Amino acid sequence: MKKIYYIALIFLFGGMMISCEDKLDDEYNNPNDYTPASEEVVSGLFTHLEKTRFWQKDYGEWYWMYTDFDGMPALIQLMAGRNNIASKTVNGPDGKPLKNSFGTDSLVWNTLNPVYNSRFADINYGDPTRAIGGGTNKEDRKRFDYFYTNLTNYALIQLEVSQSSGTNYDNTVVYARLATILKDIVALQTVDLFNKIPYKKAFKGAEAVFFTPYDDPKEIYHSVIEEYAKIAQELPDLYAKMSETSKTTFNKQDLFFKGDINKWVQYVNAQILRSCVRISGVDADYVKPFLAEAIKNLPQEDFTFAGRELNQCRWGSSGNGGIYQRGIYDSWGACFAIPDVILARMNRGSVKYEVGKDDPRLPVIAMGYTPTGDADDVEYYGMSGNYIRNTQIMLDTITKGISLLGEPVRKNIYPQDGQDRNTTKKAIHLRNLSGGTPDEFVKGTPWTYYNPVTYVVSETPFNIETRSEIDLFLAEVALKNLASTGKSADDHVQDAVLHSVDYWYMINGSGPDSYITEKVEFSDLAKAILKPTKNSAAAAQYAGIIKDDFAKAAGEDGKMEIIMQQKYIHLNLHGPYELFAELRRTRHPRLEPITSYASGALKGTPALNNATMVFERYRYPDSERANNAEEFAKVAADDNWTTPIFWANKSSELYFLPKAIKDN
Repeated sequence: MKKIYYIALIFLFGGMMISCEDKLDDEYNNPNDYTPASEEVVSGLFTHLEKTRFWQKDYGEWYWMYTDFDGMPALIQLMAGRNNIASKTVNGPDGKPLKNSFGTDSLVWNTLNPVYNSRFADINYGDPTRAIGGGTNKEDRKRFDYFYTNLTNYALIQLEVSQSSGTNYDNTVVYARLATILKDIVALQTVDLFNKIPYKKAFKGAEAVFFTPYDDPKEIYHSVIEEYAKIAQELPDLYAKMSETSKTTFNKQDLFFKGDINKWVQYVNAQILRSCVRISGVDADYVKPFLAEAIKNLPQEDFTFAGRELNQCRWGSSGNGGIYQRGIYDSWGACFAIPDVILARMNRGSVKYEVGKDDPRLPVIAMGYTPTGDADDVEYYGMSGNYIRNTQIMLDTITKGISLLGEPVRKNIYPQDGQDRNTTKKAIHLRNLSGGTPDEFVKGTPWTYYNPVTYVVSETPFNIETRSEIDLFLAEVALKNLASTGKSADDHVQDAVLHSVDYWYMINGSGPDSYITEKVEFSDLAKAILKPTKNSAAAAQYAGIIKDDFAKAAGEDGKMEIIMQQKYIHLNLHGPYELFAELRRTRHPRLEPITSYASGALKGTPALNNATMVFERYRYPDSERANNAEEFAKVAADDNWTTPIFWANKSSELYFLPKAIKDN
């Protein structure tokens, strides 16, 4: 048993016990001299559990999610998707291509392709079972396996605690309960993607149970909600029984809340809120008592955790992998033109940013563009999901600089008219941020990208739970009379905007004032656009505007559209899995209609059928058919892209607007 414990310590949480005394560290070097206490094993296993892909995010998973042209974020219009912006080589005065800092041809982006490009539509038109790529290596489909393989520490913690007694049990049982919370969160995320999953008999490898039945998804939700409620009630007393030394260890090992047990209770209550609202459309009477209790003690601040040792990504090639921010950094240039589903609902008036009228989060979520080189003259251009609209705005063949829609043609080429025409100046190379300077970004990239300071170079904390998202769930609870929240639904929506403004300015403010790779300080222009100062008065004014919009919206459906627009804006790239679930549950916000050249939209034949372009669930990974054949056979009929998750009670409704947002 010494050897097993030693291996657990070294390989499962090696490096996390560095706060121990030197003598203890020396003893670890010789497992024959030291047998770690149960508490030391369990606390280390728990720390490692907090660091799994589901919270720190996995580099490979999130990189491919954003980079794939048919990945989930592109599909639900959080971003444009790969290959939607075509490159063009920039030539110097001698007619030869300019070189970027890597010695390769400099590229600028000057032609916008459809969000769903021609090869995607050619293959998938009219065939929903083929509309998602569906390859065996899709990272999203691997989430099924990840639930079981990445949370093995949960089972190890339960086993270790179950074999403890007396003081050892009192000092470790809190970890067992918290590990259950983390496991249950991922269990429901997995249900939200696949519907039926093995749950009740999962994580029983120690009992030689490896291939288990698929459980009813509603029963899984009920089991988890009841478990959440029981744990939330137990935690204070269980914590009180820990020794002071054990509490000190808990404080050091708990990355999320530094041993603050009340924050854990609030976090569990937030999960009850989320889970109950998710199934409220099909199980309202069941969730009401759980909501009433959970609402009494919810988070009163944003729950995040980070540190330089956990988040070392920087512009350029330096920085470590294996975390969420690296996935964004490596994909940002290719993927992150912002769709109008988000941008047009923030930039509410003209293309120019107007304080007090436009969303105050716009400058920190999006990267503004100045056609004149003036920080007070900033414009934002979103991308449509509609191929016809995009090409009418962007094609070079359009005469006199005006599109068929009456909008200016925007060529994404630097230098622009009215700016420095010195073509020997380094051109933008958005496939890698080190190929251009911040000034080139804000002067030469009118198609609006997510702000690189906020998403790429900031010390972005890991989002555990944010107040704004809780506000929006509470708004829905109040709207549908599921429980008393103490406020009206429109007050909760107003709170959500204000808390979201605070959150995103906090994220943006953690970014540096210099261009890390080349050690170049931001110019006043770049800093003003990429790192703006929060205007609290404008934020309050805008929150009031959204509150009024909500109050005036027609019926429950109209008000849910406002709630979900705000959820899309708040979570955006940080919450694609959550937004995918909420989109399927609510059918809000309404997405841009999809047309495609390849489907015949410009040839007089029917455009791509919108109903096929957002799927209802992921198919099970192919490994299930091979490894769990007997149980898989019982759910094989549901192994498709179109069977709704059990909580989706609006599956007959389309996801799409009849016209592009800017055409309404």
